[in-house]
Amino acid sequence: MPKPAIIQLTPNRLDASKHISPKPQRFLSLRDVLDRLTISRSLLYELIKDPVRPFPSPVHLGRRSVWIEGEVEGYMREVVEAERAAPPN
Repeated sequence: MPKPAIIQLTPNRLDASKHISPKPQRFLSLRDVLDRLTISRSLLYELIKDPVRPFPSPVHLGRRSVWIEGEVEGYMREVVEAERAAPPN
C-alpha cells in the first residue's frame, strides 16, 4: 500500500475569521477617551492634529462624536511600543 501524501493547506484569502475582532467593538464618548488616556480635552484635539502620530478622529453619529474602542486601544499600544523601542536618553 502506498504512503499517504501530506498536503499542506493554505488559508483561504477570503477567510472571514481574520476580520472578526476577538472582542466586540464599542463606541467611546469623549469622557471615556479622556479617562482612558488621562489627558485634557485640548490635548486630545492637539493629538488628533499631530502630523507624526495622529490620534484617531471621532466618528460623528448625528450630533454626537464617538471614538471606536479598537482604534483608541491601537493608538495606545503604538505609543507604548514606540516609547519602549526608543533608545534611552
